[in-house]
Amino acid sequence: MRLTFLGTGTARPLPDTAASGVLVQDGETAVLFDIGSGIASRLETTVGAGGLSGLVVGHFHADHWIDIAPLRYRFPWGERAPRPLPVYLPPGGHDKLEHLAAAIAERPGFFDAAFDVTEYESGRSFRIGSLTITPHPVGHYVPAWSMDIACRDGTRIVYAGDMGPSAGVVKLARGADVLILEATLESSAFDDARRGHLTPEEAIEHVALAGVPQGFLVHYPSDRRSIIRALCAESGVPVEPAVPGMTVEVECGPRPAPRRRARAGAQETVSTG
Repeated sequence: MRLTFLGTGTARPLPDTAASGVLVQDGETAVLFDIGSGIASRLETTVGAGGLSGLVVGHFHADHWIDIAPLRYRFPWGERAPRPLPVYLPPGGHDKLEHLAAAIAERPGFFDAAFDVTEYESGRSFRIGSLTITPHPVGHYVPAWSMDIACRDGTRIVYAGDMGPSAGVVKLARGADVLILEATLESSAFDDARRGHLTPEEAIEHVALAGVPQGFLVHYPSDRRSIIRALCAESGVPVEPAVPGMTVEVECGPRPAPRRRARAGAQETVSTG
């Protein structure tokens, strides 16, 4: 499998990154997980809307799904798309899309001609191309789900999404090849009593407890990247902050720390093989 981090930012607009969006490719299959602000444009630098096999949204905060609106404009207007994009949304997704259409002053059913929408269920797996995806609920301020992503050769990626500290995600990620976690907070003192985000230190601890060969941190303020990178390096845990445009080749099974294969500006390629 190949991971491409299209965006690593938070809800706050940042000059160097879009919000949440991770592209997972396995052979001819290309699935986008989350489509926050700025991600639709970044997608066009890779496979483009027409190259997607599917879209999966983990929760309905704007920084994880609002660019589903501009994505719609990449599909035919006034007629049904020849191949509507499979879109998997949390429960209530159909109603959310209708409200979004009204909010952007578009006609009712605006998304219907372009997207084949399914509302997923916790713990019930679904297939997109060669990938099997299983949503697992996590603690956040609104209903939210982590995604267990597996391909036919057994390679697994857990994309945890937005969440507070979670023993369940640690358990889920055991045996996975990559764990992608958020690192939003500078301090847990900034969070609610019912936790909905992680600090970098907490995210690093989750990677260590899960015992995965590689972890990547996303959903963090870009001005803290060097601090987060230093925390990761000092921890001795195989984890690092993802950066916009980073591509990761993921192979099944235990491996040493990743080897950097190329770097060009903000973009870099990493191998876990």
